[in-house]
Amino acid sequence: MTDADTQSLLSKSLADAGIGENRISSLLDRVDRFNASVKGEWLTGGFEHTAPTDTKYDPYEMQDLWTEKNGSFPGYNCRITAFGLFSEFVTAGADQPETQGEDTLFLDLETLAADPDVLCGDSTSKFCALFAPVTAADSTETEKQVKALQAGWSERGISFEESTARLISVVLHDRFSDTDNTLFIGHVGVLLPAEDGGLWFMEKVAFQEPYRLVKLQNRTELSDYLMEQYDTAWSQDTTRPFIMENDSLMEGYRTNPLDRAA
Repeated sequence: MTDADTQSLLSKSLADAGIGENRISSLLDRVDRFNASVKGEWLTGGFEHTAPTDTKYDPYEMQDLWTEKNGSFPGYNCRITAFGLFSEFVTAGADQPETQGEDTLFLDLETLAADPDVLCGDSTSKFCALFAPVTAADSTETEKQVKALQAGWSERGISFEESTARLISVVLHDRFSDTDNTLFIGHVGVLLPAEDGGLWFMEKVAFQEPYRLVKLQNRTELSDYLMEQYDTAWSQDTTRPFIMENDSLMEGYRTNPLDRAA
């Protein structure tokens, strides 16, 4: 996302989905800041065909260069980026605390404290209500974990307004003990319709990794793109990662197609 044409295409797609101009401008400012902090040869201008896990950069070198230019400021990750674009379509209960899930969201909260404007007028309370871990089901079945996540969100008053923009969340199951059993949104992005009937997926790969706009034909392609990156710990006693579209299991979701035993 280094060239004007790609940024213009993204801006139009976001605006067409009802996302406010201030949110789009804020995103592009952060894209430019990140791109200026790392080597240009590590980034992509226009679009390229590549495998989901293929990159032009070493993430550790990229992190070192970001830190050299930005000091201790962590930067912006997938959750902060998606929330900045999408939070106007999310409601949270008025009784939610200012922060929760601090053990998991500590770096997110560090960024929000240093740059509250990235919330585009929204609250840290809503951010944490959406992204703090929820109690998982005592199960490895996806269907039961979807219900557990929905129940956890419902307790926090989380609901989604209808929009052509959709929040796509990769949900991870962590089970450290019988009493420490949670679901957590490990990656998230915003899905947008494309004029040709396909889809655009907007994401920030990680704190010190690039912004990315991905073109897809359908949701199964999106599932494969995400699961090849996140559904890689097989034969565990936890539920495999799954994908939510807003507050429902994404149609077209399937486990990592590279795992032939799935």
